[in-house]
Amino acid sequence: MIWQALLKGTAIVTFTQGIMALVDKAFAEEILPHRIYNTVEAAEILGMDRLDVIQLLRRDDLRGKRVDGNYRILGSSLLEYLSR
Repeated sequence: MIWQALLKGTAIVTFTQGIMALVDKAFAEEILPHRIYNTVEAAEILGMDRLDVIQLLRRDDLRGKRVDGNYRILGSSLLEYLSR
């Protein structure tokens, strides 16, 4: 009985987190200059594939840093790229 309650509670938490993520994506219209984005988020913002974002970073068309094998992109760099 306790295990069933735990499983139901976990399902509710997971569902709530999913809904919150969808709401965040739906209302995330603004690029925050001081926020750090990953390549997946940057690709969504720029409307391109993640691999295209990585190519931009490697060619220095988009500024970013590599941290533990993953790129991190400052929001101001995204704004600068979009203003070109």
